[in-house]
Amino acid sequence: MSLFKKPKKQIQRRVLTENSDEDEPMEVEVQSVPVIKKPKKDKKDKKPKQSILSFETEEEGEVFQVKKSSHHKKVMKMFEKEKHKRKESKPEKEGKNKDKTEIVTDDLVLVVNPSHKKPPTPPPPILSGRDALCAGKDDLSSEEDDENVMHGIHRFSKPDNFKRVLESGAIPDAAMIHAARKRRQRAREMGDTIPLEEEKEQDTGGGRLQREDEHDESDDERIDMDLNHKVRDIERRREQFYAAQDSDQEVDEWEDQQIRKGVTGAAAALAQELMINSEQLQQQITIPAPVIEPGVPRTPQMIVEKLKQHFEDVRKSRDQHARQLDKVQQDIILLTSEMDDLKLKIPQAAERFRFYQELRGYITDLVECLDEKIGTIMTLEQKAMDLQAKRSEWFIERRRQDVRDQAEEVTSKLNMRKVPDDETKIRRAAEREGRRTRRRRARELADQATKHVEGMSSDDEISQQEEMNFNKEQEQIENEAKAVLEDVTDDYSTIANILIRFEHWRENDINSYNEAYATLCLPKVVSPFVRLEMIFWNPLLESQDLEKLPWYRTLALYGLHDDETESSLAKDPDINVLPILVEKLIVPKLVQLVDRCWDPLSSSQTLRLLSVVTRYIRKFPTLGPACKPLSNLFHAILHKMKTSLEHDVFIPMSPKLADSKSHFFQRQFASGMKLLKNITSWQGVLNDNTLKELALTSLMNRYLLTAIKFCLLTDAVFKVNLITQILPRIWLQNNHPELKLFKTTVMGLLQQLDKNNPLHLESIDILNGILKTLRNK
Repeated sequence: MSLFKKPKKQIQRRVLTENSDEDEPMEVEVQSVPVIKKPKKDKKDKKPKQSILSFETEEEGEVFQVKKSSHHKKVMKMFEKEKHKRKESKPEKEGKNKDKTEIVTDDLVLVVNPSHKKPPTPPPPILSGRDALCAGKDDLSSEEDDENVMHGIHRFSKPDNFKRVLESGAIPDAAMIHAARKRRQRAREMGDTIPLEEEKEQDTGGGRLQREDEHDESDDERIDMDLNHKVRDIERRREQFYAAQDSDQEVDEWEDQQIRKGVTGAAAALAQELMINSEQLQQQITIPAPVIEPGVPRTPQMIVEKLKQHFEDVRKSRDQHARQLDKVQQDIILLTSEMDDLKLKIPQAAERFRFYQELRGYITDLVECLDEKIGTIMTLEQKAMDLQAKRSEWFIERRRQDVRDQAEEVTSKLNMRKVPDDETKIRRAAEREGRRTRRRRARELADQATKHVEGMSSDDEISQQEEMNFNKEQEQIENEAKAVLEDVTDDYSTIANILIRFEHWRENDINSYNEAYATLCLPKVVSPFVRLEMIFWNPLLESQDLEKLPWYRTLALYGLHDDETESSLAKDPDINVLPILVEKLIVPKLVQLVDRCWDPLSSSQTLRLLSVVTRYIRKFPTLGPACKPLSNLFHAILHKMKTSLEHDVFIPMSPKLADSKSHFFQRQFASGMKLLKNITSWQGVLNDNTLKELALTSLMNRYLLTAIKFCLLTDAVFKVNLITQILPRIWLQNNHPELKLFKTTVMGLLQQLDKNNPLHLESIDILNGILKTLRNK
């Protein structure tokens, strides 16, 4: 039994035709038999479906439903109609089909007609592509055509196979239709005629299926079943070509008539002139013969004129060729002399080629060496900068911690409360007082003429142990720096040896030296060596002039000769090597030092930095307003001063803390005065408006003048006088709006002094001098 459910609908009746040994047809009828459904099994006994491969066989047969196309259904319907017609025309044959043999199977009942003498006409078969090809293969054979011709049969006559197929009522295949059409086309081309059979078959058993429109049987309206469109297009174009050839003669004759009508009178003269001009352009050497143009004869005068013109053209051409020949001969002479000169210069060119090859190899090796070493040099630079920044930050943090400790001590004394003992704070206080005592003794031994103000000195003393640790780390970095170029030969490890190669190149061929932009490349080549020598260069701690460094002197003497003059020095392409190196290397290093190591409260560091910046600006022309590294340096200086104003200025403003007798108050006020002095020292270098905002508005008016109000009268006059000495003279004389509060403070102090008091006379004279300076423009 099948695993699939059988279809419920009845199986359609199908007629099968089988041929016996005697070629007698046998009719088989298939009738549907009711299918008995089996009882459904219990769900528990139902096994899960298993996938069966397409090529696997089963014990029981399966029933498949054949899907038929719409075309097949139409053909079967037409076949049924024909069969009904045959039954009506032959009623006498109905009784003969009663005796039939029934073969009963499981699902079908086969009814076999035992009558073999006069069987009913079978339906016309529908030939497939392969069957149609087999049925018409003899028609396409060229050998059969030759044999038919030999026997007197027309080769384009309709083949018997095709006729039999049409008479049987079957639908011809595309190949058979194409063969018939091809024969008809050949017959049409050869001029043969093929008789058309318009008689219709009356026999119902042998007639072929007709189209819906039976009145129109022309080949043009048939369905085009030819798949070979390329052959069809070729045949169609051939027909169009034959048709066009018939009309070419008439078109040519019509064109000739139109041309003869148009070429008359003035048109003929214009055509003659155009022909003459065209002949003059085309015929330059060959003498034209007196040829008669269509309708325009050539006269002797015309021929003479043309010969004269041709003679002039030939003479001009000869002169031109003679001039060209002279020029070519002169060029040959010049080229020959030039070739001789080049032969003489071959040794020199070979020497130059060898020199440039060696120089190219040297520069290539140098660049590869620097590419390998530059990473190590940058790492050492960063280590040295971190070490110096760590030391500077340690000093600044120690000073700020001392200020916080002293403020807490003063506050606790005023509030009469006991602060718990802190060993760390006690140790910091002892160290602080010890450093102050040692600085005081050093000043006494130095026998300074000027009176020292407490709080104006910088506390940069460091313990011996910390100094040893710093020196140890510095020595380790220096040893690593020395080992960077130990594995490099002398030709590539020193600036002097590198400059010797470049100077030799410059002396031999200055043009190629300039064309190769050696002047711009030279600072980049020597910069790694300069950076390696200046790892611990710090002008904030000690004065280190660039002019005294070895690399600076080597570059300063590069390309210099004994007979050098100012005019030749101005034309020297390497005159800006040092300024470019300072701009691209030294100034950026100064920016890092200012940002990480400079203490604006340190007067010594500020004066050294100011000296370096002003000297570089005056000496090197590349450090101008448009210099970006210099602008970055100025921004770093201003940023560091603003940071110091926010974190380092602390002056007590309460009546209890702001007392002239308080050492803490006096020291902090002196620290503010020191910062004011360091800021105003940049006057003339940095922007005046920015400096006034920092020095006058943010520092003097906000902190110093407010603290003066809490001082004694004579002490206040002394502090005002110090401020006057610190401020730039140009600021005092220009009567700036920022000085309005300072002027008001001076006048208020003057009003408080008593002229009759001998102790106040000196203070009155000081204040009057300050007011005179402020009023003097």
